[in-house]
Amino acid sequence: MCRVSTRPLLERTDVFGLKGTEIEQMLVKDIMTSSAVTAARDETVADVISKMKKHRLREVPILDGEYPLGLVSYRSLLARRNVPLNAKAEQIMAPCPRLEEEMSVTAAAQEMMSSGSRGAPVLRNRKMVGLVSRTDIVKVLSQAAGLKDRSVSTFMTKVPQSVYENDSVRHAQMVMKGLHMDNLPVVDLKDRLIGVVGMPEVLDVIWSPKASKPPNEIIGERNHAEVSVGSVMSRSPVCVSPGDNLGRVSSLMLDRGVSTVFVQEDGRLVGVVSQADLLEQVISLRPKEGVYVQITGLDEDNPDVYEILYSLIQKSMKRIDRIQPPRVFTAHITAYHQEGMKSKYSIRTRLTTDKKMYYSKSNGWDMYKTFDTVLDSLEKSIHREHQKALDQRKKKPSL
Repeated sequence: MCRVSTRPLLERTDVFGLKGTEIEQMLVKDIMTSSAVTAARDETVADVISKMKKHRLREVPILDGEYPLGLVSYRSLLARRNVPLNAKAEQIMAPCPRLEEEMSVTAAAQEMMSSGSRGAPVLRNRKMVGLVSRTDIVKVLSQAAGLKDRSVSTFMTKVPQSVYENDSVRHAQMVMKGLHMDNLPVVDLKDRLIGVVGMPEVLDVIWSPKASKPPNEIIGERNHAEVSVGSVMSRSPVCVSPGDNLGRVSSLMLDRGVSTVFVQEDGRLVGVVSQADLLEQVISLRPKEGVYVQITGLDEDNPDVYEILYSLIQKSMKRIDRIQPPRVFTAHITAYHQEGMKSKYSIRTRLTTDKKMYYSKSNGWDMYKTFDTVLDSLEKSIHREHQKALDQRKKKPSL
């Protein structure tokens, strides 16, 4: 499975001039759900899937008595789709963050982003007493000081990866896995949004037992090539415009029960906003954290690799900090075209500063050089923006 690595850099006080915002003062116990659906470690995979579908859940905590051992999620199911339906839940669960009741909501958001989890158990004396999900955090965003009026254009993910309705579900699954996404927009040949396909739909295809086999045998699969995205997608995607604000996005997510909304302009898909994007905005409110850095997608256990990447990021962020204080930096790394022991890398990055959001991407056979290239591109974009602002000031007539 892909690792998620995070680290705060450039520590300083009052990073963005946001002191004592409402959400920063809220605690986990103020927003947690106390009656969470759980499963015991010896329950079967089939039992857990049944609970997820019945209660429309994306993750279920797995308990040993009252202590949470991990989570079974759509992502863990898709990553381990060849296990038997009668396998134990503990065989397929993924590690999970464990929150304390008195932890701040912004700290909880960072813990959840660090682990890539959509939810996290809340403990009291090593016993689970509740669950905090991304949705629980989104519920408070529509009224959060310093957040609710932020324009969609400033935090949406631009040029989102999409699929066509004739693409296979298998292809959609691989795109989701590669991008660490839960939902994908479905577009026509003119980039017009016509639907959305999510992990629940993919799961229904991949984890469907063959009718000719008893339920306790190894799970069967449909032929992915025969199941198209168009046959399982929803044709009612929730959309906003770049000029809408975060408050409207969070309200739509709650009212429509979705975790992703799509951004359209002149009939074309121009961006996407997920709950993860909203959590990044929450993390940006944390005092004394400097730059929050997240690296996803890298299938690498060598800590030296991450140390080198963090070193490159830190040097770049220090240079950027002289012009625009950086808030959140995220990088997604995908390895492809493997030739023997060598792989080609695709790196997509996003940097949120105190003024706007910047994007950069690059491909190459040397991961470190490619990473350095995307960082250099970000710096050049910020320098151009800074120079443009200086030129505009010079043109203004003096009073």
